[in-house]
Formats: sequence, structure tokens, C-alpha cells
Amino acid sequence: MSSSTKNQLLKFAFFLLFALGPNTTQAQEHEEPKKPFKRHAINFCPAGMAFGIFSANYEYLITPKNGIVVRLDYEAIPKTYTAATIESNGKAFILNYRRHFSGEMNSFYAGAYTRYRLYKGEGEINAQKFDFKIPEVTIGLNIGKRWVWKSGFNLNLAFGYGISFKDKKTSLNNMAVNTAVDSWEDSYDFINPFLGEFSIGYSF
Repeated sequence: MSSSTKNQLLKFAFFLLFALGPNTTQAQEHEEPKKPFKRHAINFCPAGMAFGIFSANYEYLITPKNGIVVRLDYEAIPKTYTAATIESNGKAFILNYRRHFSGEMNSFYAGAYTRYRLYKGEGEINAQKFDFKIPEVTIGLNIGKRWVWKSGFNLNLAFGYGISFKDKKTSLNNMAVNTAVDSWEDSYDFINPFLGEFSIGYSF
């Protein structure tokens, strides 16, 4: 290779470094850093309040695709389900794992849940006062979708179904009391393996 050719190649290389170097640096300086994904979400179910159900939950993303949800429910149950005028309530604790498909809160997801729920009540039938407890454990699967806006407002919709294991304890063990509690259970707790959520909240 002749010396003139080498000189031309060197000049061309210096030209490229001069022309491209500042632009590359400028592009790196103006490149916007990636915004951190929203790792937390707090939600509650406003529609449930019309039926005496108060529910709130918190989700934490361990990684962009893996979330853990803790949920608390309280149910104020009306007395109209049996002739025994049973006054009752329910409390539940739900632990839910979610796999977010898009790697963030704003995503479809699928997961598994376990729920511990306790119904307690007291009533009177045939001049007999009684009380009862129905503890229940449910294990199931669920799917859902969370929509998250830039403001942090979010809307969550989920459905789940599983297998329930429960017990029943009454202070009086006779036909009238057992029939009254069974009637209450059939009227109110007929979809006990189901887990649903329609909630609004804030993600951050």
C-alpha cells in the first residue's frame, strides 16, 4: 500500500471520529433513563360495600413479573337468610401469588391463592339461643388483569376458583339448630370456593 493511500485512510478515519464522536456522545447525553416500574399497589372494592362486604388488598412485585398479594375481607351479613334471624359476620385473609405476563403491574396475570375465612353467628329458634362457627380454607387458581394509568390510578379485575375444606361447630346440636345453620349456609355461602375482585386503587 502506497504512503499516499495510507495518508488518505488515516485522514478518512480521523474524519469519521470527528464527525461521529460528538453525535454519539450527544445521543448518550440525551438518552432518557428508564423509569422504574411501579412495585406497589393498594386497592379496595367500592361495589362490595353495597352488599356489606369491605375488602382491601396490597400487592408487592418481588420482581417485574412476580407479585404477592395480601387481602383482608370483612362481611356484615344481614339477618334475612333464615327464620332464625341469625346475626352473623365473616372475616377472611387471602394470600395470592400472581405471575404478570408483561413484566409490570399493567398486565394480564395468572396465579394461585389460599384463603382462610371464618363465619361466626348467633340466633334463636324455638326459644333456643345458639351460636356457630364455620372455619374454612380454600386453595385455588385465579386469572385477572390490572390497568394502570400514568397517574398511578389502577383498576383490577380478577376471578378465581378452588377447593374448599371447612368445618362447622354449633353450641347446640339438635335438628332445629342444625337445620337453621344449614339453611343459612345454603342461602349465603353457596359460592364459597369462588374468589372475585373488582377494585380500584393506587400504584406506585
